[in-house]
Amino acid sequence: IENVLNEKAMPGNSLRNYLIENISYPERATKCFNEGTEVVQFTVTAGGNVTDFKIINSVCTDIDDEMIRVLKNTNGKWLPGYNNGKPVDMTKEVSLAFILNNESGKTAGEIFTEKAKYSFAAGNKNLFEKHNIGKALKNFSAGLNYLPYDKSLLLMRGICRFEIGDAEGAKQDWSRMASLGGTIEMSEYTDQIAGLRGYDELMDIIKK
Repeated sequence: IENVLNEKAMPGNSLRNYLIENISYPERATKCFNEGTEVVQFTVTAGGNVTDFKIINSVCTDIDDEMIRVLKNTNGKWLPGYNNGKPVDMTKEVSLAFILNNESGKTAGEIFTEKAKYSFAAGNKNLFEKHNIGKALKNFSAGLNYLPYDKSLLLMRGICRFEIGDAEGAKQDWSRMASLGGTIEMSEYTDQIAGLRGYDELMDIIKK
């Protein structure tokens, strides 16, 4: 059973609404023009407290600190998860989009999707046509900053990481991709991917 915020302790507020209402956008982040989707993982203990914070996707260190600060303020306000009728520690994850100078009338999700698609296309061109793995890696990483749950971006960044010798980073991306569940369409790139290093490791992770 998933953890939920205790409505008696925090009436009418989902976690996302609580974060939106209580987070102050760091001034330094504004000056550095940092935007993207922040993802924080944490543990809700059997006692309803929060601990073990882990940044899955960082927009910048100032936003990391601010997200964790506000999350810590929910300490003791959680209903724990249960296993076989007993309260247990459980891992939870929350994401929040931070966007600057949005005067387009579009939502942050729409803007970030457009930017991520552009980065994905640029990454594929640099990887498969120009064979510039370094630039492709930067493209895919830029896309993941906007859409950190995108499995296609995780797949391709992992391939770039493996190609430059970062096998551990590649496996982290692929394991993350696999953990998100569902399917991923690879047919368009199968022939190209099969010729790259790390293909066997990728297939092993997906099959698991």
